[in-house]
Amino acid sequence: MEENNNWNSEELCRIADAMNTYNWALTIIKSKGYKIFLCPDAREEYYGDYWALSPQRTFIGSDPLRLLGIISLWETLGDNWRGQQILQYQDLYGAIESIALPDNAEDFDKLTDEEFDKIVSDYRIFFNRIYKPDILPENVTREDFFKVMDIFHKEDLEEI
Repeated sequence: MEENNNWNSEELCRIADAMNTYNWALTIIKSKGYKIFLCPDAREEYYGDYWALSPQRTFIGSDPLRLLGIISLWETLGDNWRGQQILQYQDLYGAIESIALPDNAEDFDKLTDEEFDKIVSDYRIFFNRIYKPDILPENVTREDFFKVMDIFHKEDLEEI
């Protein structure tokens, strides 16, 4: 990962989950030696699942990017991925979700000053990437941070 002092430099690459990445994902999976199949679904509203097979392993994803992600999970954690201790398990999904979709400003009152400052610092990086710089005031309060987090995905941030 990049050093912290590089976060304000010009962005050099942006890749998003889109169909123009699917062939690259499939190419990477194939280059790892997997046989790849699409198993169509009987339901019209569901396309089907992509399967990657090796002699002793099967990986299934609803699109090529998910399939590559699942293979990456296995490559990092191995066959005993649920109980693996290579990395310290954290409920990052829940933590990230609760910050991005707070119920009220009190959600941020539960954080220590250090935790809150870290979140604000990280979100400055995010907002500077996707919006205009300095969308968060220099000494943002928990209430102001909640207001930004509550509407940044719903409205024009110019109104904040």
